[in-house]
Amino acid sequence: MAGSDWGKTKRDIAIASLSNLLDSDKLTERDRLALIQFDDKASTIIGLTAATAVQKTEIEQLREFSGGTRMGLGMLQALTMLSDRNMTCRRALLFTDGQTFDEDQCRELAREFASKNIPITALGVGDFNEDLLNDLSDATGGRPLHVVTEKASGAAIAITDLPDQILAEFLQAQQEAIANLSLTVKTVKGVKLTRVMRAYPGQAEFPLDREPYPIGNAAANDDTVFILEFTIARRAASRVRIAQLGLTYDIPGENKRGELPPSNLVVQFMAGENLTSKVDREVMGYMQQCNIVQMINNATRMAEQNPQRAAELIETAQRITKQIGNEAIASSLTVAKDELRRTRKISAETRKTIKMGSKGKTVKMESDINNELEEEEIRKASGT
Repeated sequence: MAGSDWGKTKRDIAIASLSNLLDSDKLTERDRLALIQFDDKASTIIGLTAATAVQKTEIEQLREFSGGTRMGLGMLQALTMLSDRNMTCRRALLFTDGQTFDEDQCRELAREFASKNIPITALGVGDFNEDLLNDLSDATGGRPLHVVTEKASGAAIAITDLPDQILAEFLQAQQEAIANLSLTVKTVKGVKLTRVMRAYPGQAEFPLDREPYPIGNAAANDDTVFILEFTIARRAASRVRIAQLGLTYDIPGENKRGELPPSNLVVQFMAGENLTSKVDREVMGYMQQCNIVQMINNATRMAEQNPQRAAELIETAQRITKQIGNEAIASSLTVAKDELRRTRKISAETRKTIKMGSKGKTVKMESDINNELEEEEIRKASGT
C-alpha cells in the first residue's frame, strides 16, 4: 500500500484506528467486534468477540496481508458472521483502497445486508470506485466517506483522522434506539411510490424491489428524516388521501417488536400556480439537499464533454448548499468549480469527495431557510 505524507502507510493508519477504538472507554463487554481482511481471498482475523477481550496483537496481524482486492469475499464473511444476531444494532465498516474485481457480487450482497438491516459505512481511500461505495451504502442505509492521504478540507476526511472517525461510527451504532425500521406503503389508484430516501443524518436511497421496505435504524437524541416521492395523476383542486403508511421496528436489547398505527398521507391539490409557493421550508431544505446530490452526479458525468455546463451545475449546487448552511460541501464545491475553470476537468479526488460527501454529510434543517433559488431553477438543474 502507498505511504501517506506523514510516513505511515494506510495499513498503519487502519491498525492505529482499531487500536484507538480499543483504548477508548466507550466499549463494554456487551459490544462485539470482528475483523475481516480481504485481498485475493478473505480471512477472519478476529471472530465476533467481546470488545473488551480483543487484543491489539490480533489487530497487528493485518500487516501480514497484501494482494488484490476481492471485496465481495470479505463482505460475504461479514454477512455470515452477523446474520444470526437478531434484535441488535449491527454495522459493517468497509475500508478499501482500490478497485475490486467482483462489483456485481458486492451489489448483490448489499441486498442481503439490507434484508438483515446491517448498514455499511463505506470508507474509500485511493483508487476506488465511488459509485460502487455509494451504491453499497445506499442499499443498506449506511453512508459513504472519502478518506484522503493528504490534508483534508471540505467534505473529505484525512486518513490521520480515521481513528476518530471509526470511533464516531461505533458510537453512532450505540445510539441507535430503534432498529429494523420497515415501511409499508399502500397507494390509491393513480398514485405510485417512486423513491424512498433518508435525508438526515446522511443520505441514502432505499431500493423499492420488495415490500415492506427496510429503511434502517433511528438514533436516540436526534431526528431521522425520510422523504417519500410519489408520481400522482392530475386531479382537480381537492384534499385527498393518496396513501396509507405503516411502520414496524425493533427495540434493540429488549427482544421487542413494535408497530405504529396506520397513518393516512393526505395531499392538498391547489388551483393556480400562485399557491405553490406556500411550502414547508424545513421540508424543502431536506429535499434540496437530495437535489444537490443529483446536480453533482450530473455535473461529474458531463465534466469532460461539457465543462461549461458542468460548471453551471456546480455553481447552482453551491448556491443551494450555502443557502442551506452546509459549509463542508460548499467548500468542496468551490474546489470543483476552480478546477473546472483552470483545467476544464474535475480531478478524481475532488470528484470522489463531492459525490460521497454530498450523501454522507447532510445538515439538520431549521423551520425557516432563506429561499433564494426558484423551484423551477432547482428542478432544471437536478433533473427532478
